[in-house]
Amino acid sequence: MSTVLIVDDEPILVGQIASLMGEEGHEVVTAYDGETALRRHAEDAPDLIILDRKLPRLSGDDVCRRVRASSSTPILMLTGERGADERAKLLDLGADDYLEKPFHRRELASRVRALLRRAGPTTRVQASTSVGKLVIDPRTHEATVGGETLDLTPTEFRLLAALAARSSEVLERRALLRAGWPEERDPDPEWLKAHLARLRSKLDAVGGPTLANVRGVGYRLG
Repeated sequence: MSTVLIVDDEPILVGQIASLMGEEGHEVVTAYDGETALRRHAEDAPDLIILDRKLPRLSGDDVCRRVRASSSTPILMLTGERGADERAKLLDLGADDYLEKPFHRRELASRVRALLRRAGPTTRVQASTSVGKLVIDPRTHEATVGGETLDLTPTEFRLLAALAARSSEVLERRALLRAGWPEERDPDPEWLKAHLARLRSKLDAVGGPTLANVRGVGYRLG
């Protein structure tokens, strides 16, 4: 299963592409502006990015340049422009392929499959993360403490992985909401309390690292 980051400021289009990628068997991460796209890329390490050129806060062109400067993640650019000049510009930016809007669902799916085939299985190497006796393996979506597997929901696993990636640091509630509910544009902050309470109980039961609430800021694992 591959993870696809979809970046566009049109929620309807993001939803349509996300539905298609889900049908193709991919996990989906979304962003609606350029700055969030860069954070998603850093935090979720997607196998492929579907990236619109015109974005708020940071343009798709800038996102493409920055991703390409530090990563070989395949990038499929979406553009409303046409012609050879546009194609040349997108490829010069570092895009691996592009599609002109409007596009057909089957063509998008075909191009995504082709890019993932070309990239091969080594595009993203996900290393295990350790915090004390806690080990998180993103390849198997498994977390263990002293060899004992934690029984986590997908949301709990995403929250734990985000906290472990920045252990001993305070992770803001906003970042945890993005990590726990990547497909929600405006996740409710109240969702965090119950999920983190259950996660804390599961960690405490097996002697895992402490999950601490830093009042008014966020949470810290360590």
